Amino acid sequence: MNIIRDIIHTKEIIVCAGSGGVGKTTTAAAIALQAALEGKKTAVLTIDPAKRLAASLGLKELSDEPSKVNSRKFTAAGLEPEGELHAMMLDTKSTFDRVVTRYAPTPEQAERIINNRFYRNISGTLSGTQEYMAMEKLYELHADGGYDLIVIDTPPTRNALDFLDAPKRMTDFFESRVLRWFLLPYMKGAGGFMKVANVAATTFLRVVKKIVGAEVLEDTAEFFGNLEGMYEGFKQRARDVAALLKSDATSFVVVTSPALDSVAEATFFATRLNESGLPFGALVVNRVHPHFGDDIGVKPRQISKLDKGDADARLLAKLLDNHEAFMRVVRLEERNLEALARKVPRHRWARVPYLEQEAVDFSGLVAISDELFAG
Repeated sequence: MNIIRDIIHTKEIIVCAGSGGVGKTTTAAAIALQAALEGKKTAVLTIDPAKRLAASLGLKELSDEPSKVNSRKFTAAGLEPEGELHAMMLDTKSTFDRVVTRYAPTPEQAERIINNRFYRNISGTLSGTQEYMAMEKLYELHADGGYDLIVIDTPPTRNALDFLDAPKRMTDFFESRVLRWFLLPYMKGAGGFMKVANVAATTFLRVVKKIVGAEVLEDTAEFFGNLEGMYEGFKQRARDVAALLKSDATSFVVVTSPALDSVAEATFFATRLNESGLPFGALVVNRVHPHFGDDIGVKPRQISKLDKGDADARLLAKLLDNHEAFMRVVRLEERNLEALARKVPRHRWARVPYLEQEAVDFSGLVAISDELFAG
């Protein structure tokens, strides 16, 4: 059985991971499409704010709520899905708001945090927020139990497992003792802002106030004050997400191209997954130049000799020169992939050739799915 098809029939979550620019979003959509064809109620969650996925699925736009792909899109492509395909795009701010609402001790406290200016500024821009909320949304969808399979397109990142480390980075930031110590003079007490005899903090804040203003400091202090009692909830959800990702319900699919940098990234990624005890499922090698038959192995001097002959000989010289240029690309890609083959056995690979056009519409997505599940 095809390695990717085996995964969609045995898993509940597929995490597509890899560096940017290798076709990760399209691969996630193609996997979800095939799962829907084979009877699964499937959701594909993208992190990419570009509208390519929405366009390829025939949707005007993607939002934080799942949108069902109209069955007429399948019928027009000559397909009859036995399941359903839903698509959505992560809205970091909305997801963060729901997290706050879930863990705040009271609705009033949640409202104070959500309306806080400091929170509004960081909820979509703080480093790690997008990765954290991607995992949060994944857990939320799985816990709701509304889908047979969830396929998630993770954020492109240089550090392969940033999205797994993000929850810890977030909680470390929120619990920063140094930051809270400096903000202590602005923390609200029973009778208003606390006047603390903290010389170092006061001196530091006097400088910072001139740069950012007192209001910013007050908003920041109020935000951290309102987080009291919520840290354990954040930590517990981070532990729950980590357990889900390591469970038998999940499989990681690493997406790469044959380019040297992408191969190095995928090799590192596969190694880190194994070291972290995360379930590696398959490798998708995308945009591979196909190898047509045997390499002719024509020599440059032979082409040069033909180029000095009659019209037919010169035409043959051009064809051979073009073939040799193409084969140089093929040979280079295969050399790049050799290092990857030493880490990931080839029977766990799925190859997708370099197609004539990108998956800008539904038929293009179907073409990629056909190649991905061939054999």
